[in-house]
Amino acid sequence: MSLRLYGGRVPVQTGHPDNPIRLVDFPSRDQFDDLYGNQIKADSRDRYFDMLLARSQGQTLADAGKIGGVTRERARQIEAKFLRLMRKALASKTKTL
Repeated sequence: MSLRLYGGRVPVQTGHPDNPIRLVDFPSRDQFDDLYGNQIKADSRDRYFDMLLARSQGQTLADAGKIGGVTRERARQIEAKFLRLMRKALASKTKTL
């Protein structure tokens, strides 16, 4: 699954057989910071946000990595973690509704 394919929306796996993917809006900066919490330093959150936003707007992993000063592989890992965090956030939000 990739941020690049959905035109600025974030694909989140739901785990439901009838609707395996749900598209949600890319989080605001405040929501993004809440999502990562204290897992990474503030300056890294800035870079991650910029990289993931570029990725959601169609940039390649290599181009997004250049924005954050990381390799293509590290950009892929950051994207994968972001998608996992989004899935967890969506799951917890759905349970409270």
